[in-house]
Amino acid sequence: MRILIVGTAGRDFHVFNTLYRDDPAVTVVAFTSAEVGSGPSGRYPACLAGPRYPDGIPILPEADLSEIVSSQAVDQVVFAYSEIGCAEVAAVAARVLAAGTDFHLVNPRRCMLPSARPVIAVTAARSGAGKSPTVRYLAELLTGWGLRVAVVRHPLRAQSFAPDREHAVALIDDAMIDACAAPVREPFDGLPGTTVYSGLDFGAIVTAAEAEADVILWDGAGSDLPFLRAGLHIVVTDPLRAEESSEYFPGEVGLRMADVVLVSKCDAASAEQVAIIERTVRAVNPGAVLLTADSPVVVEEGANASGRTVVVVEEELTLSLGALRPGAGVEAAHLVGASGILSPLPQAVGRLVDVYARHPEAHSVLPVMGYGPDDLRDLKATLEATPSEAVIDATRADLVRLLGITRPVARAAYAIRPHDPERLAGLLRSALR
Repeated sequence: MRILIVGTAGRDFHVFNTLYRDDPAVTVVAFTSAEVGSGPSGRYPACLAGPRYPDGIPILPEADLSEIVSSQAVDQVVFAYSEIGCAEVAAVAARVLAAGTDFHLVNPRRCMLPSARPVIAVTAARSGAGKSPTVRYLAELLTGWGLRVAVVRHPLRAQSFAPDREHAVALIDDAMIDACAAPVREPFDGLPGTTVYSGLDFGAIVTAAEAEADVILWDGAGSDLPFLRAGLHIVVTDPLRAEESSEYFPGEVGLRMADVVLVSKCDAASAEQVAIIERTVRAVNPGAVLLTADSPVVVEEGANASGRTVVVVEEELTLSLGALRPGAGVEAAHLVGASGILSPLPQAVGRLVDVYARHPEAHSVLPVMGYGPDDLRDLKATLEATPSEAVIDATRADLVRLLGITRPVARAAYAIRPHDPERLAGLLRSALR
């Protein structure tokens, strides 16, 4: 059978690695990507594709889907997105069926790897719900119990395997991870005793994590499902986008599979918004434990920005999450009493000019597009040309280390504060047993 895998953000590669890489009855002719233009965009390298694919596997534009199905005599298109609207799933299916071949949705449990350690998985119904703050809260709780914790992190962004580029696939705690390298271990956000593992071959990653940890925390991305088989699956939902909680795929699948649904941002949401989430959960997954939490912004070194003009740096992803704007950085500027937020827009260079053209409403923040050399060069040039007295860093990376910032810097991030921490702790203890 000749298969084409349509997807993005690492699930496409994970589906290949777990289901098709070693299957002699299947030939994967290509992957597609919605994020590349016309023409080939590179190859999934042979070091990851395995001995059955000595030349690697082409990565082609999703815009050419119909032509690929025809030219490659595709028997089946496998859908492997990490977050997409349910209506868009149907649109891709329509294109595939019209092209004359089968459209296949993989049972997600088939791709979940087992582990010899207890696994706690944190995913979300939608991007931006608060997965990372929840993972940090759980990591602090577990290490406080004397356990060694490994955080296994979903690939953070789309991969590029273009021939003229290094195979850097993710920024993990300020280190660029190479697709062909062994699993990478990095400290987790300054939390002693906790290590982050990431890369693309999660079979190797799980083996490495098991060797050094008592418990594994899965840190999801987008609304994707866990790549590991979890003893406790926590899905975080966002009441500020309550009406959208069951409109995204595979987020709705996660909502239906969850053991625990945690409603975040209750301090910012109305009672009715929280009630909408609760009604949705009871309708689709009445057996799930329903918990609520606040999501305050936490500021480190806030005095560095107090009374000063600031430039706020946030992840570009925040710009696409409508209801989440303004993000943690802008809120932190108000919390610490910054005298003003300066716009980086007039100083923007390189690809940042295009970002602001797509998001004219985001002139008050400096978005981080990625962590490749070109991205960091444009970010640094724009930041240095913006004449603020201080910087508020609301990214996942340490910009002082990455960019050599000499101005005073305050760090800002969302935290999670469960309303019933004892019940959440009890669920963790049960999963560990």
